[in-house]
Amino acid sequence: MSDLKVLIAGAGLGGLTLARSLRTHRIDVTVFERDASPWDRPQGYRLHLDADALGAAREVLPADLHAVFDATAQYTEAFTTILGTDLSVVKRLPAQDEHGEEVWPAHDGPGSHANVDRATLRQILLAGLEDTVRFGKTLDHYESTSDGVTAYFTDGSRAHGHVLVGADGIRSAVRRRRAPHSETVDAGITAIYGRLPRATAEPLVPVETMNDIFTIASDERKVFLGLGCVRFPTSPAEAVARFAPGVPMLDQDDYVVCIVGGRHEYFPNTDGAMRTRSGEELRHIAAETLRDWPTGAAELVRGADPASFFLVEMYTSVPTTLDAPTNVTLLGDAVHAMTPTLGRGANVAMRDGALLGRALKRVADGQLTLADALAAYERDMLAYGFSVVREAAEVGRQRMAQNPLPA
Repeated sequence: MSDLKVLIAGAGLGGLTLARSLRTHRIDVTVFERDASPWDRPQGYRLHLDADALGAAREVLPADLHAVFDATAQYTEAFTTILGTDLSVVKRLPAQDEHGEEVWPAHDGPGSHANVDRATLRQILLAGLEDTVRFGKTLDHYESTSDGVTAYFTDGSRAHGHVLVGADGIRSAVRRRRAPHSETVDAGITAIYGRLPRATAEPLVPVETMNDIFTIASDERKVFLGLGCVRFPTSPAEAVARFAPGVPMLDQDDYVVCIVGGRHEYFPNTDGAMRTRSGEELRHIAAETLRDWPTGAAELVRGADPASFFLVEMYTSVPTTLDAPTNVTLLGDAVHAMTPTLGRGANVAMRDGALLGRALKRVADGQLTLADALAAYERDMLAYGFSVVREAAEVGRQRMAQNPLPA
């Protein structure tokens, strides 16, 4: 099908990875994003990237943009560090690389774990896709026939293609019809995110916080403080100037993300009042939650930028199956959302995007029918995606009293 046209609902990391893959394969693709711009909603700061995301980035980014990616990524020591409530190191847990040669071929270069800034990564993925991404487009519903699929948007517009991909997150409008039996459930956890300048955090935390993938401390309530560093070996602005002149890029300084969280009951959200709190109020609540910890933790939170704080209530998908493939499929949080206990969500979404891009290339080249390509993609995606969902739920249960998945 040489004239294959793909519609993607959602311009998150998975949707953009797929879009870049399809552009590389010269496949017609349009991305529809409900936000008015890439920066409408706070979506977190630091991301941990493992072999899935690093492999996907190598596969879908052109050389100049991958050079920007590589120059701005902090390749970390392969450990998660457990801290005491006094912020002393209790133990370092080695990260196991679960990815064999059948997933990503071996490559020369830096390590297999990196901390990156989410906004910087998204700008890199968006670069050059200005004619591909349509912002301010909220999908209402779609109609699928043997001739293709038509997406209808809330502004009254529509688009027609051969395949529609739901990359539209945990509240996916595509999933509601493609997989109405699938469920997302409350994980029972609230978290408050903020960020500190590196210079503020560095004297207060162990060196492992600055060099390892992530550090986390928790108390007898399983209330936790998570800390993750983002250091830019080359600033985003300098990296773009050196490797990809003309690419729009917000500059960033080194920072440490801080996350204070636990069971909902420690962060009461009566009538949604917590969602309307200012950043300064959220910072105060986060620090007060740690007030009984030894000196250091609450002070660390109070040193964070008050404007940087926002609230997240965590949900998870329940592992399920998909009906026989049609011309509509799903990727990322739209199908296998997970809590961030393993730091794997973005990685699995980017793996989905690269895998689906390869499958659709075989359709465009006439090697597979669309139905066969999507069946193979969905089989593999559901297997590894829900495996990570289950593992994240179990680690979340142990570390922060996350609700167990329904039987």
